[in-house]
Amino acid sequence: MSSYLFEYANYSNFFEKYQVSPAGVERLQYSWNEPHRFYHTEKHLSFLIDKIEKSSLSEEEKDKLRLTAFFHDVVYDPTAQDNEERSAEMLKEVTQHPVTEEVVEMILDTKTHKPRTELSRQFVDWDMAIVSDSDFTQLMEWERGVFKEFQFVDYSMYKMGRLALLDEWTRKYPNNSQNLQNLMSYLMHHRPRVGVYPGSFNPLHNGHLNILHKAEKIFDKVIIAQGINPEKDAQETDITQLNVFKYRQTEKFPGLLTDYLSKKESDCDITLVRGLRNGDDLDYEVNQLRFMEDMKPDIKVIFIRCDKQFEHISSSAIRNLEKIGKGLGHKYVPNGGLVK
Repeated sequence: MSSYLFEYANYSNFFEKYQVSPAGVERLQYSWNEPHRFYHTEKHLSFLIDKIEKSSLSEEEKDKLRLTAFFHDVVYDPTAQDNEERSAEMLKEVTQHPVTEEVVEMILDTKTHKPRTELSRQFVDWDMAIVSDSDFTQLMEWERGVFKEFQFVDYSMYKMGRLALLDEWTRKYPNNSQNLQNLMSYLMHHRPRVGVYPGSFNPLHNGHLNILHKAEKIFDKVIIAQGINPEKDAQETDITQLNVFKYRQTEKFPGLLTDYLSKKESDCDITLVRGLRNGDDLDYEVNQLRFMEDMKPDIKVIFIRCDKQFEHISSSAIRNLEKIGKGLGHKYVPNGGLVK
């Protein structure tokens, strides 16, 4: 049974017709299921394919639109500005069918939303249906997905940019302006639940990630904040350069953690996230919390225990292993290396 939401096998004849190899289809499957996608997923792809199949267009036109649907967001990196261009390039890599040139133009039209042909206009309309034709419940689901995809952006900046875009689209899509205005009103007043997971992360290890993954199931997003601990080695890993955090918000902060938390509270409800390995960690954390409560009486904190297989891992132990033999600590850190 397929683990994918979309049944690519149903289109095996289509892919063969347009010279997309099994390896090319595997690239499609992998891309549409990347873990940083929350809106631009197979659900979005399925919506577009369903619209195409139910249309009264000719089979030749449907084929062009099917290729466009499969490849228009095949590259989706929310930190980049050239997704459509790279998606078009991937299409050209996996097939040299003569229809490719026209499909490439339609893919590029999804960036500007200024279609150059009637067929492209139809695809752009379907691609933007979430904005132009959705009810408020659907818009809320869309907003939650986009928020998660852009969680690497500080929420104050995200909120500002999102409201500006929605204001523009309210004028562009007047038939759905009321629902879009309701979404804007929601964003103006919404305060997401944000966890702040601080540490020196010198180095980041798999136990840290275990805590982070648990926290991300609790909060709308989690900020990974690297402070400078005077009691720890000055040779720190720069968390902003770690590939594992590419799609998450990472920041470095000087001074007191309580001051940093207070600065983050203008648009969000902030909770401090602390990881625990054992009872000794709890004793230490409770002692530290007493000091923080003296400085910030309204501080909120959650303690999360790591899974048993990570209880023995610490950054200091990894550093000591590395001093004994280069590479001994790699098994305890993400991607088998200390840094990106």
